[in-house]
Amino acid sequence: MNILQIGCNEANDKVSEFLKFNKNYLNKVLLVDASSSALELGKDFYKDFEGIEFQNVAVVDTDENEIDLFYPENSHNSVHCSVLESHVIRHKEVEGRIYNRDAEKTKKERVPATRINHLLDYFCGEYINRLYIDVEGLDCRIINDIDLEKYNIGYIRFEYSHSENTFNSNGPNLEKTIQILSKFGYRILADPNCNEDLIALKNI
Repeated sequence: MNILQIGCNEANDKVSEFLKFNKNYLNKVLLVDASSSALELGKDFYKDFEGIEFQNVAVVDTDENEIDLFYPENSHNSVHCSVLESHVIRHKEVEGRIYNRDAEKTKKERVPATRINHLLDYFCGEYINRLYIDVEGLDCRIINDIDLEKYNIGYIRFEYSHSENTFNSNGPNLEKTIQILSKFGYRILADPNCNEDLIALKNI
């Protein structure tokens, strides 16, 4: 199987469970994260796996080669790292209210950036069994940037809950994503394991 995960963070998630279960059937696996510290933890988690490649890069829908990555000042490898500063700030404000404390401030660092089609080229035209995307606010925009006439992807799972802004999924970004996926023969399903995700399955 050929698998691409964008936003792998430190691993130990549903994707790693799937990879572990299908360990003997993996062909090309590329795991990507914008946070270098999170990716190092991910590499350590997968140290007993063979054939997994890692790339430290932010995935965007523009031609920028570098971009600012924002993260909570005390958690460089936070799952809420994002190229959208407002997304990180909003998450920390909500956590602050929940735990009755001041919202954690954000920091930033400059990281390399690329578009998703460059990552999909890693599979050299082969069928891509699964694509996982969790990039904190840009998921729909990243899917909308895929050249689906060129790349054959059987399964796409993505976080749609922040497609307009933090905690808001209703709007043109998600609508465009659903229209594009439907045009290319995908059925859109709710993820039974996560109410923030959707699954797109290619009709055979």
